[in-house]
Order: sequence, then structure tokens, then C-alpha cells
Amino acid sequence: MSAHGWGALADDGIGSALVEAALDAVDGRAEYADVRLVEAEELRVYRQLGADVDERVEHSLGIGVRVLVDGVWGFAALPLVDSVDAATAARRAHALAVAARGTSKPVRLPELGVHSGRYETTVGQDPFAVGEQALLAEALDAACAPREVVSAQVGFNAKRQYRHFGNSVGSRQHQHFLETGVLVLVMAAGHGDVQRRSYPNSFHGDTAAAGWEFVVERDLVGNAARVGEEAVALLTAPVAPSSTADVVLGSQQMSLQIHESTGHALELDRILGDEVNFAGSSFIGVDDVGSLRYGSPAVTITSDPTVLGTRGSFAFDDEGTPARRSTLVDAGIVRNTLSTLDSSARAGLPLTGAARSDGWAYTPVCFATHVYLEPGTGTLDELCDRLGDGYYAEDNRSWSIDERRLDFQFGTEVAYEVRGGKRGRLLKNFSYGGSTPRFWGSVEAVADDLRIFGYPCGKGEPKQWSFLSHGAPSTLVRGLRIGVA
Repeated sequence: MSAHGWGALADDGIGSALVEAALDAVDGRAEYADVRLVEAEELRVYRQLGADVDERVEHSLGIGVRVLVDGVWGFAALPLVDSVDAATAARRAHALAVAARGTSKPVRLPELGVHSGRYETTVGQDPFAVGEQALLAEALDAACAPREVVSAQVGFNAKRQYRHFGNSVGSRQHQHFLETGVLVLVMAAGHGDVQRRSYPNSFHGDTAAAGWEFVVERDLVGNAARVGEEAVALLTAPVAPSSTADVVLGSQQMSLQIHESTGHALELDRILGDEVNFAGSSFIGVDDVGSLRYGSPAVTITSDPTVLGTRGSFAFDDEGTPARRSTLVDAGIVRNTLSTLDSSARAGLPLTGAARSDGWAYTPVCFATHVYLEPGTGTLDELCDRLGDGYYAEDNRSWSIDERRLDFQFGTEVAYEVRGGKRGRLLKNFSYGGSTPRFWGSVEAVADDLRIFGYPCGKGEPKQWSFLSHGAPSTLVRGLRIGVA
């Protein structure tokens, strides 16, 4: 087996042999061991106004082994060439665990079952086999049609991964993932102002567990033209006011609200204090689970990595825990957390299987999976009619939230005045802020227009990235503080 080129781990049999080689190297000398083999290839193509095409292909192949000795973890990772590397990584992990004995409070894992199986992303058309540059060029031209557009970028990405897992309990898992994403980002300047519009997700585009069909369904050219025109229209739009108002927040903005004030706040490692010195903690405590009033009865938030096609979907997390649906917030009450093996055992809370890792070189940490706000009933227009007078705001422009995920301030790219339930004039520089429980407690109604967005998220030391997803419908919030405080 060679580490060069793509597809060394496409064969589940090869993955199985390497997993066994690593586990055999520490057999009988550890309380527990697990092995993750990961091969990943990523293609990224960007077209930018006034610049040459930026095309990058990255390939990675390696093994990561965790070993638990007397309650202390040892971890080692190596680029992978052959079975010798698998055994070497395992022996190094064991040696590190032995050397670290007595340096920390012992880790106690919950009782583990044997979970084996295979999972593969369903794809209509392989994005690696498509020549996409003509489409990107056409979308870039459409975005740049208005003369006030001074910067524009259109991007495409695709990533495929083969992940093989095994542990000393007997679990053996093979997962083959493929994701595809697109980005349009436009800046317009004029009238003493600069404004930005993006599609289909702010800043980094949108990603899903899908193939080229995901790009086709986004109507890249039509939406690039739209956001270019809207960026220009914002230059002369009135500035949104500062006051207290009733607001309907659109799906994209709500998806980020979920990510920042729910997903992170319910990560059990943060609740236990493991992330305090880097990413922060949470205003939610272990004893709050089952009783804390987090939001109104209209707010039910679910973690469900079994939903196909989302960037947070999988059959097993990176500790081998089977994916399952978990209600995190039920009619406003916190019922569950996002947890890993270690954190659930320490807190005495249910294991929800939210351990994720950025490839073979990192230990799994707690990340959100596919976390979404359960939709209600009625359309966006009906929600605006229920709003009456207020504002509709969509597409995130900026965000800030404190280290406990409690106090926040968000800005949106666009907002519209709503009078008598009808959207009227365009407004720019809309922002809103508040505290997490007060915000979610002010949610009066949720529409049925659920949309799903893929997100990158970074945490841990050393820092690693994971892709996850959030679903959100448009949401009516009463008495929201808007503008500058």
C-alpha cells in the first residue's frame, strides 16, 4: 500500500487489516484501545474578480490510535504507508499512556457495546468528475454585472473520505463520506459605503453530504446575479434603527443562532470546563439538564445525525458510538447534551454520540452533529402576517458571543421593514442582541420552511476543524433589542 495517490483505503478489507494490526500491537496491555484510519482528498476551486483561477487539491492518509492505561489516555498518529505504521502508532500510544500514569484524574468510560457496520454517502453525480470552471466563470460574470461591484468570489469544494474504525471491545466500522459545497460572495462600494451579500450561506458557503447535484440545485448563476444586485441596492438603503422590536429572523440567520447559542452551549465538554482556557464554557450546568427553562414552548431543538444528506450525518461518531436522534431542548426545557464517551461518564448523563475529529491526526472532541430547530406550521408570509409591524432579517454579516454562550450580538446582511404583515423597504446594517435564555424565551412561533446549512467549526487544543450542519425555519421573536445598545 502506498500513501501516494487517492484510494488506498477504498477497500474495506485493507482498512480492516490495518485496524487489526494496530489493535494486535497493544492487545492485553490496555483497558481500552481504538483505532481510526482516515484517507481524505479535497478539491477547492475559486474564481475571483481580477484574479487567476485558484485550484487546490489536498490529500491526506494516516492513522490515529488511542490507548487507555490505568485511566490515562495515550494518543499517537502517523502518516500511513503500510501495516508497520499501524503497529508503530499503537505502540507509541501505549507508551505515552504508561508514561502519563498518575498525572491526571483517571478516565472512566461507560459500558461499551459492540457496534459494527458500513455507511456511505448517497451521491447522484461525483463532483470530482465534473468540469465546474465554466459554471463558476458564468456565475462570477453574473455577480459582477453591476458596475458598483468591486469584489466578488465564486467557489466550489468537494471532499471525499474513507474512515475505518475498530476498538478493543470488538466494534468494526467502515464509513465512506463525500461532501460538496459552493460559495458566492460579493462586495459593492459607492455613496460612501461598502456592503456585502453572500449565497447560499454567509462567509464560507454551504456544504452538504451530496454530489454535484447539490451545486446544480443552487442555481448559482441566478443567485449570483441576485446577490450582486442586492449588494448594490444596500448602498443607498436606509440604516436600520435602534430600538426594541418584533422580528422575524430568516432560516440562515437562525441556523447561526442555533450554532452559537445552542450547539456550543450544549457541548458537554464545555459544560464540564474542558474548553475554558480556549473556547470557553457554558452558562448551562450539569444539574440544569432536565429542568432548565432555555426557551419558550415553541422551541424544540434536536440532534439527529441519521438525517441523510446533511453535513452532520453519519452512522457512527469518531468513538464508534452509533448515530441516534436526541432531543436537546423539548418545548423550551433542556433535556440532553452533546456528549462523548468520557464526558457522559463523568457527568452521569446519557451518551449522545457527538465525538468528531479532524482526520487521523487528532483525538475526537465534542462537536455538534446535525442540530436543528424543529419546524412549526405555516409559511414565512403567514409568519410575517402574525408579526404585524416589525422587521424581517436574514443572512449573517457579523457575530459575537461571550465565552459562556450567554450574551451575544449579531448583524445581518439584509433586513426589511414589515408593516401590516407585508415586507416593505430594504434596510442595511441591521443588528440585534440579547442573552440566550431571553432570546429563546421570546420565540413566539416557528414557520415550516426548514432549511439546512453546512458549517465548519473549530475547537480544541491543538485546534481542529469539523463540519456539521444546522437546520432552521424562519422564527418570530418578540421584543428583541435591535441596533446599537
